[in-house]
Amino acid sequence: MLAGLGLKLELAVYHLLSRRSVDIAASAEAVFAYAANLENFPNWFPGALSIQAMDSLAVDEVGKTYNEIVALPFGRRARVRIRVKEAERPIRIVTEGNFRMLLPRMEMRLQSLGEGRSRMEWKMYSRRTGIIIKLLLPVFRLVVGARSRVALLRLKILLE
Repeated sequence: MLAGLGLKLELAVYHLLSRRSVDIAASAEAVFAYAANLENFPNWFPGALSIQAMDSLAVDEVGKTYNEIVALPFGRRARVRIRVKEAERPIRIVTEGNFRMLLPRMEMRLQSLGEGRSRMEWKMYSRRTGIIIKLLLPVFRLVVGARSRVALLRLKILLE
């Protein structure tokens, strides 16, 4: 509690699973328009089997919601609800999912490099706390790291 005011201070704890960047011969606006529309995500991100928008909000509007089917290790699948939490077109978009084992948070940041080129920085975090995530972090880092390496190369190929 803060000074008897009845306010509780909560600090977010995120575990970094993967961080990648790629330079793309396309404008930041073009990359953002494609990548921020998560219905395109299965086209470039391994393991994302399908994603469907659940509302008619703009892709960069906070609150935009999607349902994703994601491939898990060992041939399993999970349904994940994803919400846009922060967005600033064409610079940044942040989403969070409700997959209980991981509680994923994805961040994409774009930087214009001039002359129709841009750099995308992609990060995935887990918002999960407790002993379970500490045990599973090495596995999640391995899987997400491998998938993100392929994903950014695919995105570059798609948009150039």
